[in-house]
Amino acid sequence: MKNSIVFKWFMLTALLFSTMFLFIGISQNYFFEKYYINKKLATLKMHLDEYSEMAAKKGTEAASGQFYKNNHIWITKLDEYGRICDVENYYVEVKLKNESQGNWRIPMYSFEGEFSSDVLFSLKVGDEVVIDTVNIADERIPYHIQTDSTGVVNLNIANKLHGPHADKAYSHLSTGIYRGTITKTVFPERTEYNPFPYYERYFLTQVKEFQAGLLAENAKPLQRTEELSATENFAAYKIIIKPVIENGAAGYLFAMTSLQPVDEAITGIRQFYPYFFGVTLLCVIFLAFIFSRWLAKPLLSINQVTGKIANMDFSEKLPIRSEDEIGQLSRNINYLSSQMEAYIGQLKQDLDKEKQLENTRKEFIAGVSHELKTPLAVMKSCLSILKDGIAVEKREHYFQAMEDEIQRMDLLVVNMLDLAKFESGTYKPEIAPFAIDKVITEVCSSLAEQIQEKNLSLTVNLSSRMVLGHKGLVGRVITNFLSNAIQHTENGQAIIIAVRGNERTTEISVENQGNPIAEEDRRKIWYQFYRVGAGTSKGTGLGLAISKEILELHHAIYGVENTKDGVRFFFSLPVQP
Repeated sequence: MKNSIVFKWFMLTALLFSTMFLFIGISQNYFFEKYYINKKLATLKMHLDEYSEMAAKKGTEAASGQFYKNNHIWITKLDEYGRICDVENYYVEVKLKNESQGNWRIPMYSFEGEFSSDVLFSLKVGDEVVIDTVNIADERIPYHIQTDSTGVVNLNIANKLHGPHADKAYSHLSTGIYRGTITKTVFPERTEYNPFPYYERYFLTQVKEFQAGLLAENAKPLQRTEELSATENFAAYKIIIKPVIENGAAGYLFAMTSLQPVDEAITGIRQFYPYFFGVTLLCVIFLAFIFSRWLAKPLLSINQVTGKIANMDFSEKLPIRSEDEIGQLSRNINYLSSQMEAYIGQLKQDLDKEKQLENTRKEFIAGVSHELKTPLAVMKSCLSILKDGIAVEKREHYFQAMEDEIQRMDLLVVNMLDLAKFESGTYKPEIAPFAIDKVITEVCSSLAEQIQEKNLSLTVNLSSRMVLGHKGLVGRVITNFLSNAIQHTENGQAIIIAVRGNERTTEISVENQGNPIAEEDRRKIWYQFYRVGAGTSKGTGLGLAISKEILELHHAIYGVENTKDGVRFFFSLPVQP
């Protein structure tokens, strides 16, 4: 009984995912998530007290950096207005005009460059600046510093005070403008060397949002520890803000931790579920091995082969390894591939034949219509002259002219029909051995009268060789070559017919003295109805085209070349083994 692939898929996938989701669902959704978050919050609250003691001894910046290094917790101390306390490594000092008090230290962590992060570091000692502030009681909170060439801004406050998205909750705030000169800047040498926590953009964003919230109308200082959640780039964070009072001054401890650091997550999982990964890993490995071995391999093979079939490559077949649905599918694909290959091959052959026949028909019609114009015009003129009784004494001349044109038309039609037959692709010559020297002798005898009329010197260099081909068609090629040579050879000049070869092939050439053929004519000389010197040529323009088709039916090598004394036509035939 064959196994059902549907049953295999169901059993394996059900077992695999049931096992995985059983462990993951129970542990993570019901136990681990709550356990992990509660553990993180408890640890964070415990560290708040430790941080207060450390900040009192070492200062806010040093304590924050050491705490992050040791515990991976972002933490800092804020004053009652939400500003980071004791900024010693990232600030500018400004001497205000019309004020006799000392320099005004402005922390720079809350500002962002209007054009790039490097703008902060373009502020230099001696720059004249204009400072926009929010004034609360005796405190001035700057949110915009402008120089002649650049500027920095606290967008969290500026956007709530000004612009199209201004918040009415901040309309009660009093603002001011101060002018002064930068007397000191404390920046790191390079932006990537910013001290902690000033390079932690998301942490500073949360601090600035908290600060902006304190400035809102009807905002009340926190009375107890508050817990907040935040998400950035799909990462979850927990924030704890604890109000504190030190030396009679109110403030806040602001701490943030990630819920997804890899090291802590792994540690938490090991503490909570020590055997979770071991059991799950074994199940996944075992089931994935069975799954990939039994199902993935034949499916990948099917995908590969069908992809080749889609690209019309039928060279590869699928192996039949089973009698289930996969085996039946593989067998059907192989059968479909074979059938498509056969049908497409036959279709291509039929289309090629049809296209060739259509081209032959069009060329035949075009050629006939062109070549029959002249003889028909001559015959029409002769008939008109005879009908009108003009030049009665030349009646015999006109009758002879019409007879010559009729013979020319008859020859033209016969040649056209032969050419169409050869070009159709359906004609197959009967190949047999014959003596090439005898065929050449017969051709020379048939054209002896034309040779004598022009007093031509014919030299024949023959050798008795048996070649393979259609005797009649090869004789016709030699006749066309020799007739062409006679036509283009001046009176009294020479024509040479030569036969030479080796153990495999025999070359037959016809060379005549005369003018060389131009390069452009040599490329077109095999076209039907093309005649070199068309104004003086008496042929139909089909002889060489017919010769070309005959030689290609024999798969022969042929050509024409200019020689020292004239022009040589040649072709080769295989020798009888």
